[in-house]
Amino acid sequence: MNSHYHILPSDPSILSLDPLGLCDEDEPSTWLVIVSAIGSFRKQISSSQGIHAIPNLIQDLSYSVHMNGHLDTTFLNQFVLDNYPDPESPVASQILNNILDAALELPSLFPTHRIPYLNQHNPLLEFSTLHIRSLLSHQFLNTLSPPKGNEWGCTFSCWYSGQPPLPDVVSGYLTALFDYFIHPVDFTNRVFYRYHTSPLPKDSLSFWTTGQKYSLFDYLVIEPVSIQSVPFPHEKVTCTLIASNSSPGFGASCTQEELVTAACPPLLPMGALFISPPISPDATIVVQGNMPIFHWTGQGREARFLGKYTNMNHTFVFLDASELDIVTESNSDDSIPDLDPKYLFRDLHKALIGFSALVQLGIKAVASPLWGAGAFGGNPIIKTLILGAAAARAGISIHLSVDKARIYQQGTDDESKELIHILECLKQDWKCLMVEDVVQKLHSGTL
Repeated sequence: MNSHYHILPSDPSILSLDPLGLCDEDEPSTWLVIVSAIGSFRKQISSSQGIHAIPNLIQDLSYSVHMNGHLDTTFLNQFVLDNYPDPESPVASQILNNILDAALELPSLFPTHRIPYLNQHNPLLEFSTLHIRSLLSHQFLNTLSPPKGNEWGCTFSCWYSGQPPLPDVVSGYLTALFDYFIHPVDFTNRVFYRYHTSPLPKDSLSFWTTGQKYSLFDYLVIEPVSIQSVPFPHEKVTCTLIASNSSPGFGASCTQEELVTAACPPLLPMGALFISPPISPDATIVVQGNMPIFHWTGQGREARFLGKYTNMNHTFVFLDASELDIVTESNSDDSIPDLDPKYLFRDLHKALIGFSALVQLGIKAVASPLWGAGAFGGNPIIKTLILGAAAARAGISIHLSVDKARIYQQGTDDESKELIHILECLKQDWKCLMVEDVVQKLHSGTL
């Protein structure tokens, strides 16, 4: 593994043991083995097999490249049988050929066989649809290795195995990926991946409570939704906050990050290949470009793939909140970890970096979930105020989706109330407060 760039399998210095004997050479390059495997696959499969045989190629490549002879492709196999019952159909044939052709184009599209990681020294990556397709094809064929620091993987093998907990969701992820390979190619189109960073101020309290005469709630739009019907993409706002992990990327579950990343295939290589995680606490990633956005409704187990897409110019900001679930578990009292200055100012600064980057790009509004207040264990009221304060300081409106049915209870003896009601009352009661007033209240714990 290299800490500066991702090395692609087309690099001639990477050798393979070639356990299946696909090449005549004793120590062939991994790339020669990949090319030989695809060539042999195309010669051997009959038209009656077509795309139905693609799981076999993935298994052969996994063994040849990674010496993994036990890759489970049960779910992928059933997916192609169910969704493409006629492997000779024009659509099935086009998907298969476009995936394989894109894979073979890797060395011509990436002649250095390397992708420099996004960081403060390399803040911009720019790729065409052809570049993205080629990378996606190798993620699909399981021929890539994860970057340094990536412990969850970089290929789509997590979508292939056994019986996933949310099979309809994973099926939607695969459908969007396959459809992307037959989406019309605009050769002039580019997707931009930007790394934004700014050092934490020496005196965070003063930074947030001096001269911040911005009305926090003027920039916060609370939108009641239900987990059954919350839409993606947002009906009006063309910028999305992704509540990401510090090691961002896709997965086989249905977190907001996993759903949105899979719904927009150009996002799939970002966390998997363009980042050597973790992302620094003082940095965010912004992705922007004209791309197909596949439509979903609902969240988690209620998520449903709608089977359609909109080609649109969209912007995504990846923000990772403080992971407070572990802190909460270790607390012996009822204190709120979000109010600890090291987490409070870290999250305020993280959100401000992301929102300021959006403003620099001319973005005026961003759609957001309740960032950091799900699996990460954050307090939803505190996180709402943090997002509102950062948005007000940056000068961007944030459209916050809040589940109408979510119940909030701070302490074991406190009364349970609907979160949406608490937030709406807070917005009314604090409508005249400035950012500096709210941050001072957060810092002193006088909510």
